[in-house]
Parts: sequence; structure tokens; C-alpha cells
Amino acid sequence: MVLNNRCLPRPALIVLLLPLLSAPLLADYETGLRAYKRNNFSSARTEFFHEAMLGHAGAQFYLGEIHEGGVGVAVDYTSAFKWYHLAARQEHPHAQRRLAYLYSQGLGTDQDEAKAFAWYLRSADNGDVLGQLEVGLRYRQGKGTGKDPLQAYKWLTISASYGDPDALAERGLLDADLSAADRQKALALARGWEQRWENRDKPDAP
Repeated sequence: MVLNNRCLPRPALIVLLLPLLSAPLLADYETGLRAYKRNNFSSARTEFFHEAMLGHAGAQFYLGEIHEGGVGVAVDYTSAFKWYHLAARQEHPHAQRRLAYLYSQGLGTDQDEAKAFAWYLRSADNGDVLGQLEVGLRYRQGKGTGKDPLQAYKWLTISASYGDPDALAERGLLDADLSAADRQKALALARGWEQRWENRDKPDAP
């Protein structure tokens, strides 16, 4: 296709060119993902690194996972922390949860339970089911935050609603700490969050 840019206003030209510019980036990420799933970690790492340097949050997350798990490379928590942090700042929920774990364990960074909780909470609010479970547990235990049984009940309810098999049993441990009225309040908070989540704008996943 030949574009005569003299016939197009600049905004229209940019709109037409954007798919052409973004297609190679997506293709390289998808190539890396296919290689990763086939256990071709060297090729996957090469593709992910290229896209991660261009700001692709998904590629940054997978590089973090590769370095954290020692997948085809030596375990390197400092590199894992770096890549997870870059992806987490772009609101990648799984990266936020893994970053929280590194803060909690002091891997690749100084241990900081308050920062761990903050990142777990962001991952939970971005729909990560395991992050929601962890937030519920931490509110119950007062780990990295103050104890709050009502918030714990809320987040464990949400995690259970979206499929975590352990959340309901963990929530049951809170029954003695909350009145029936408080449990109903927590359920209402959970329903409110779930409604907002279901009605959110849904951009294409990176």
C-alpha cells in the first residue's frame, strides 16, 4: 500500500501507520512466548529482551520470571527485581505480585514488608487472584500493614470468587473475629469491588 502523505492530515497519517509500527513488536513478543512454552529459553530470552527494552510489560515480566527461577540462566534476583519493577510500574498484576514477594523475602533488594504489602495490594486491585489471597492474609495477620479483619474478609471473599481454592478456608478463620453484621459489611465491600472490576475498561493485555 502506498500512502500519499500530501493528501492526509498528519493525525490521520499517524493513525494509519500505528498498526504497521506496532505489529513487529507484538510479533516478537508472541515469538518469545511460543519459544518459552516450548522450553526454548535461549530464544525466548532474546525475544523478550528486545521487547522489554522497548517497554513491553509482558516481556519485562517474563524476563523477571526467567531470572528469578533460573530458567536457562543462573538465578539472579537483582535482575528479576529490576524487570519485575519495570513491569509493575506499568500495572502488570503478576509482576506486581512477584515484586511484592521479592520485597517480602529481601531477594534482590532490601527486605521491606510495608513495600511488599503495597505491591500486593496493587496486584490485588488489578485482578491478580493470588495477590488478593495474600492481601487478605496480610490484613488478617497484620503483616506489612495494620490488622483489619473486615478488609481481610473482603479480599479473601474476592479471591475465592475468582477461583483461589484456599481462600474460603482462610476466610473461615476470621469468623470468630467478626460479628455477623461485620461479615455482611465485608461481603458488601467485596461485591462492590467485583462490580467495579467487571465494569472496568478492558484494554488489550500486554
